[in-house]
Amino acid sequence: MPIQLLDDRLISQIAAGEVVERPASIIKELVENSLDAGASRIAVDVEEGGLRRILIEDDGSGVSADELPLAVARHATSKIDSLDALESVASLGFRGEALASIASVAELTLTSRVVGADRAYAISPHIDTRARPAAGAPGTRVEVRELFARIPARRKFLRAPPTEFKHIRQAFNQLALSRFDVTFTLRHGGVESAALGACRDAEARKRRVAHVLGGEFDDHAVVVDESAAGLRLTGWIATPGFSRGQADRQYSFVNGRPIRDKVFNHAVRLAYRDLLHNQRHPAYALYLTLDPRQVDVNAHPAKAEVRFRQSRLVHDFVFRSVSRALAAVEARPHEARTVELAPAPGAVDSSTPQRPMTPRGLHFGTQPARPGLAETAASYRFQQPASQAAAPGNRDTPARGVETPAPGAPADEAETPPLGYAIGQLHDIYILAQNAEGLVLVDMHAAHERVLYEQLKAEFSAGRIQCKRLLVPETLSLSESEAAVVEHRAELLAEVGFELGRSGPTSAMLRGVPALLADRDYLAVARDVIAELDGGPRGADAVRDILDDILADMGCKAAVKAGRRLTIAEMNALLRDMEHTDRAGHCNHGRPSWVSVDRAGLDRLFMRGQ
Repeated sequence: MPIQLLDDRLISQIAAGEVVERPASIIKELVENSLDAGASRIAVDVEEGGLRRILIEDDGSGVSADELPLAVARHATSKIDSLDALESVASLGFRGEALASIASVAELTLTSRVVGADRAYAISPHIDTRARPAAGAPGTRVEVRELFARIPARRKFLRAPPTEFKHIRQAFNQLALSRFDVTFTLRHGGVESAALGACRDAEARKRRVAHVLGGEFDDHAVVVDESAAGLRLTGWIATPGFSRGQADRQYSFVNGRPIRDKVFNHAVRLAYRDLLHNQRHPAYALYLTLDPRQVDVNAHPAKAEVRFRQSRLVHDFVFRSVSRALAAVEARPHEARTVELAPAPGAVDSSTPQRPMTPRGLHFGTQPARPGLAETAASYRFQQPASQAAAPGNRDTPARGVETPAPGAPADEAETPPLGYAIGQLHDIYILAQNAEGLVLVDMHAAHERVLYEQLKAEFSAGRIQCKRLLVPETLSLSESEAAVVEHRAELLAEVGFELGRSGPTSAMLRGVPALLADRDYLAVARDVIAELDGGPRGADAVRDILDDILADMGCKAAVKAGRRLTIAEMNALLRDMEHTDRAGHCNHGRPSWVSVDRAGLDRLFMRGQ
């Protein structure tokens, strides 16, 4: 075909392919227009997942009658008028193509009334390009019907109405979190799905975030508020206990604009690196504010991505801000968590009204370090004596010992360590301990896993991970790519304690293993390590992520397992190690490693003094 100019209708439909992907895209564009118009109330009403009808109403500044034809024309906007304005744009929309693109693939009717005007005017581009008088309150009303009805090839790629409404709800939630001062409502098929009132204070904003991210987020939310180098990061992040199997609770905003940015997301993920493993994802709602000239918002057709002029500065700032917020949580006790605990059957007369048995003194563990305990804990080390390490049959349930037997609890409670002293073991899984405040319950595997992981990290950083040579080398059967990893990454494997050499096209010889794994299934761990290196990318950050995963896996495999009976001295040794371990409140996978119930909570449970 010869080169030719396309007609306006075809140009508009091509442009619509970038802007209008599905009904949720239309709602995003129209709600952003409402926010730019200064609306304080926005109502979204959809039918059949937005396929049949979408209605957006707001109380913004409105569009005058003589500007309505321009409003639905391509590349017509009131938000920028020069390149300088584009480079410092603060509005959500600026291209002037959303309404024209929507009108080219659906039946659009725009009704608007300027504040102070005596009547509203409407325009329907598919019927007439002239504005006509109409009834309407101050603000703007946009109705979109029969999306892609005239383009069957596009419509067949849309999903079923419930799926499309799921995308609409996600877009609605993202927009609702971008502006707390605006009231948002969402209706589907005549039924109200969400009603979010304007937030007047910080507590109301937190409730809106919890409404979107899930009720339990409120219990795990940590406030972030950091400023440096012309940047400010505010919002909320969740503790590791609220981690997710997928990244569906992550909301990031730049200058009030919802975005998806690899630099931003990687910085947050990096801050959680020592707390979340095994493909767990953090939850957060974070707001970055910076000079508009330092960010390019014209980098994506749907304005979903941005480019930072100083991406390394932004990455480091976000990483350090989130890391500090997480560290602050680990350095203090969690707020009290109420848990329903029922008394023994028959212990309370059911005919008599009783107060709920909820000990409000239940705390989830965090870093319990307290000054003045270095000397007390110095003699306690939860480690495996050499005499037992070589004993046969100990690979699954190794015996443990301590260098110095743990003494009994001191008479003076002021000298009691934060995690107290062990008084017993429950189901060979949990350690029961008594401290000055009450009862401490420890998941021994989770706690020991964190202790070993932090030790391995320290040893790796100092180049001191000990390798124990095997009396009889073991042969590993591998794939060709895994055998190549052993050959080319031998030095890296040695750094984490594995002495491995390629012995054939699909095999390797294992001559030494980390001393920590000498009495464990080190063959399985070696295979996992090789697979991690074989499947991962080759960037510096990716290698560090892989090494962290390897060390975490080694700590998990070497940690004491459920079913292992510990002595009181061994339990106390583990408690002392926890008190001098960073992030001891969570295991490597984000689960809590210990909880406590204060004496007041226990008294309420048994109705003492009532």
